[in-house]
Amino acid sequence: MASFASVEVSDQSEKPVCTFIKKPNFRKGNQRKRRGSSEEASSEDETRVVKKEKKTDNINPMIQGTSNKKATTYTTHSDSDDEPGTVGVSYKSRRTTEMEGPKDMGATAVLEIDTEKSKDAQTIFERAQEINKELKGKPDDKIYRGMNNYTQYITKKDTAQGNASSGMVRKGPIRAPEHIRSTVRWDYQPDICKDYKETGFCGFGDSCKFMHDRSDYKHGWQLELEMERNQYREEDTSRYEISSDEEDLPFKCLLCRKSFVDPVVTKCKHYFCEKCALKHYKKTTRCYVCSQ
Repeated sequence: MASFASVEVSDQSEKPVCTFIKKPNFRKGNQRKRRGSSEEASSEDETRVVKKEKKTDNINPMIQGTSNKKATTYTTHSDSDDEPGTVGVSYKSRRTTEMEGPKDMGATAVLEIDTEKSKDAQTIFERAQEINKELKGKPDDKIYRGMNNYTQYITKKDTAQGNASSGMVRKGPIRAPEHIRSTVRWDYQPDICKDYKETGFCGFGDSCKFMHDRSDYKHGWQLELEMERNQYREEDTSRYEISSDEEDLPFKCLLCRKSFVDPVVTKCKHYFCEKCALKHYKKTTRCYVCSQ
């Protein structure tokens, strides 16, 4: 019994004790892989350049900011590089005092928004005239030279197509000016309020869309001033009448052979009745007596 008890005690003392140890959690990304001894020995004589790869941010249009500063790296690019990098470009000054662009600051710049000069109607017409001059007096060679270059057997002069040196005296689109571009509007319909112009009153008041203008009418003070100056006095109609004291009238009218009724005189000093003179004037403007 004693031997059996000693065996049981020895078995209980040999059992291992379980211990719980919490190990720290290291990031695997920060751990460096150790190379073998053969790799370290072969790389001792080589020069290595450690290049930190820049993380390229994807452009997100939903994220905006006020800073536009971007980091630029100055590197050399070769065909063997697989990944293109951001390269900063520098420009060298020409070290001159001349300004960029045209010397006249664009003062003589030509505006060519219309048809080109070599293709516009003016050039087509001038080319047709040159061809007609070359073919003038020669037999027909049966060659088609285009729709605008038919032979003109009659030379046009003093017409709209007679002169091609100026684009203003012929038919077709006129060549627009190159240096001046003016916009002109002819106002054939002056939008003036008719009621206000004639009466000085408009029912729409200030909301009327037409212009209230009476500038061609005289004001009341102007009319009163003219009345004070006696500019509207009645004209004396008797001063146009022919008195018997100035000239001796003939005995009878030479047209109606009757006594004068409202006699009038011509430039050639011949007297007629007013009614007879107007009736004769409808037939001819010459004098009945001397035909002047």
